[in-house]
Amino acid sequence: MTVIEDALRSGRQSLTEYESKQFLATFGISACLETLVSDAELATAAAEAIGYPVVLKVCGATLSHKTEVGGVALNLRTAQEVHHEAERLLRIPGCEGLLVEEMVKGDRELVCGLVRDPQLGPCVMFGLGGIFAEALDDAVFRVAPLSKNEAIEMMLQIRGAKVLAEFRGQAQVNMEAMAGILVALGRVGAECETIQAIDINPVKIRRDGTPVVVDALITLVAAKAQPALNPATTESRVESSARHPLFPFLEPESVAIVGASASPGKAGYELVRNILANEFRGKIYPVNPKGGDILGLRAYQKVSDLPSGVDLGIVILPAAGTAQALRDLTAKGVRNVVLLAGGFAEVDEAGASIQQELVDIIRTTGVRVLGPNTSGHTSTPHCFTSAFFPLGKIRRGSVSVIAQTGNFATHTMRHILADEHFGVCRVLGIGNKIDIDETDALELLASDPETRSIVMYLESFKRPRRFLEVAREVTRRKPLVMLKTGTSETGRQAAIAHTAAMASEDRLIDGMLRQAGVVRIANYTDLILSVKALSMLPLPAGNGVSFLAPSGAMLVSLTDLCCRLDLSVPTLSPATVNRLQEISPAYLRMRNPVDIWGSAGVHGVEFAYREGMEAALKDPAVDAVASVFMLTRANGVPSSYQFVLDLVEKYPKKPILISFSAENECAEECRAFLEPRGVPTFSEIEHPFEALSILMRCQRAMNRPQDEAVATTAGR
Repeated sequence: MTVIEDALRSGRQSLTEYESKQFLATFGISACLETLVSDAELATAAAEAIGYPVVLKVCGATLSHKTEVGGVALNLRTAQEVHHEAERLLRIPGCEGLLVEEMVKGDRELVCGLVRDPQLGPCVMFGLGGIFAEALDDAVFRVAPLSKNEAIEMMLQIRGAKVLAEFRGQAQVNMEAMAGILVALGRVGAECETIQAIDINPVKIRRDGTPVVVDALITLVAAKAQPALNPATTESRVESSARHPLFPFLEPESVAIVGASASPGKAGYELVRNILANEFRGKIYPVNPKGGDILGLRAYQKVSDLPSGVDLGIVILPAAGTAQALRDLTAKGVRNVVLLAGGFAEVDEAGASIQQELVDIIRTTGVRVLGPNTSGHTSTPHCFTSAFFPLGKIRRGSVSVIAQTGNFATHTMRHILADEHFGVCRVLGIGNKIDIDETDALELLASDPETRSIVMYLESFKRPRRFLEVAREVTRRKPLVMLKTGTSETGRQAAIAHTAAMASEDRLIDGMLRQAGVVRIANYTDLILSVKALSMLPLPAGNGVSFLAPSGAMLVSLTDLCCRLDLSVPTLSPATVNRLQEISPAYLRMRNPVDIWGSAGVHGVEFAYREGMEAALKDPAVDAVASVFMLTRANGVPSSYQFVLDLVEKYPKKPILISFSAENECAEECRAFLEPRGVPTFSEIEHPFEALSILMRCQRAMNRPQDEAVATTAGR
């Protein structure tokens, strides 16, 4: 890396195009034929050797964007043209030499590169290139290093991926060769900390599909020491074992509640009431300066009065009293603490000062802390919660939730308990995550045999590279769905390279989540939808969907929705079509999707839906069935919805989802029968398809191709 060291010693922030290409060649990234010359005569000789037509470019340490100074001459076909343009270019201020290059033939131009993000570290970029790279803004990112499978997947993700196929008589892009360039860029990022960004624009595609680097720019940054890991979150704290070090948060045997209250309506009172309502079988020690009795439990006046060996401390005091309570608990030997109060760094400087005091206590004592600014956590297999919102008994389920928000454990949970029929397994509100962060929580749930699926709400990552490493492994065993908010592009940075200019924070995060096998959702409603779908349905084997509806408009609209959601509406087998035709009026031509209302008018609603759904479920091309039940008293309703349960039992590997049209009273009766028995229903006819899309993406992520070994780097 002598060329980089020389450039940094001379105070330069970038390499010339020639230096950039020479450096990239050491990593196996080859450029087009070219020669660096110093005068017009040598340029003419080089052009003769390369073969016409050729391109001339100015080359100099200060000439990053050559086209802006008129520093490029294209398609030169004679010695006279080369000599004339060479003399012109050499007069441009800052020109230190000329690059003579072959004129690469091919209509397609791509861009790729590398950018070093403050949190994620080196990230590889790929997209549509040329002079309109930023205008087209069609680019995707992955965290470096990356595998060949990840490189190919990211290429297929761009909106303009069709240009990678056969194009205007030109061959398909050599995907292996292009992936090799991206993988090599990942290696550069992982091994060369002094490189801030690499811009390869364009990568021209020859007519035979071969990618060739035509232009390249490397920008530099002085070497920086890797940030130290937070002592409270180092790898040694989460070493693999049969029982995760944080497991006492999920299954404590004894709990001290500092700030418990005997006054109904206060948070300290509701917390104790929630614990009792969930029938926690461990020991409960309320702490209140007044002592006395709280909901039938003896209250201790001071933490120091508590018996020894308390597993978990919960502090529900104003922010100002939290630090002393934490000191008192650690002095008593409590090693795991939940801090529920708000009013810290999220509010003002005074709160930030208190939060720093808490961090100092954690570093000094080694106590593990969840929060602050959290609404608590829940562990239904252990009949326990630290939530202070009035909830009562929380239903048990198989899906666990990690939430960087207080509302999931409060009013969202209240909605689930009041209006839904599924439950939760564990809920971890990580709050300001001064100690336990999203990666710690994910590692904990990954080791939890009770957790079958994980759903996350995050606003920021504390250790994104470590999260990627953990999630990559978790998502092959358990579905992981995430709502990541804060997607605005205010963090977009102006830079010399296209790569850095297009590297918005959300694009980098999106690339990381795809690499990790995380299914990303876009709306808060999808958060609840994801928990419901993962709680009540199997993952489909594929994306083939058949659906039954009583309206042609619904069939067309929902087919369009399936296309947007990457769900297939497959052609049904002749046997399936024949069966559907048998139960339908002759004037209807049956296909997928299924217009069921003609059959319902002839045979009745129950017969039509039962036989139509079973015909679709039998079809080998169908992986899931959704039905829009049209229910009215006037047209008749099924005498029983047991037939749906029978179909679920008969086809256990194919998700069955129900939505409704017509009378809400009839829909509620159906819902009241099916949902407590494990069949999900939806008020909105689009929601079953959105749920299926989430499940299908989970299935794909869990069964994605195994990556070849990818080296991990520091900077977690």
